[in-house]
Amino acid sequence: MDYEDAANKLIKYSKALAKGSLSSAYGLAMGEGPVLAYICRSKEPLNPSDLAKRLGYTRSRMTRILDSLAAKGYVKRESDKNDGRRVIVTATEEGRKYSRDTRDEGVGNLADSLSVLGEDDTRELIRVLEKAYSITYDREGIVIPDSKK
Repeated sequence: MDYEDAANKLIKYSKALAKGSLSSAYGLAMGEGPVLAYICRSKEPLNPSDLAKRLGYTRSRMTRILDSLAAKGYVKRESDKNDGRRVIVTATEEGRKYSRDTRDEGVGNLADSLSVLGEDDTRELIRVLEKAYSITYDREGIVIPDSKK
């Protein structure tokens, strides 16, 4: 098998899928949806550096994402009450509502797309993606939140 060709196809198709059905799961610019969802589900205080590390973004990319989410009123930054040098990011009520609403709509849209594949192909797609996910993220120690929480 030509693994470089397979890698190029995976990159091409996953980018196209992310711009199509998957991006509608959040209705935000690329990267903003997963960050907002993670912040909404988090039970612990998050600072931008920890958030970037956990989700696999650079610190500068995380700053741009948080700036955009803050401008939309979906997150707020505050000084940590225990350490004034540290910034904590939390979701606003508007951000929580937006994340919930758009996730539900996006999941419905993606479910419609998956139904075209049929049950067997959908199960196979999920099986392969789960395997690729575990190879990629288990190796790098990146923690991605469980969307079922």
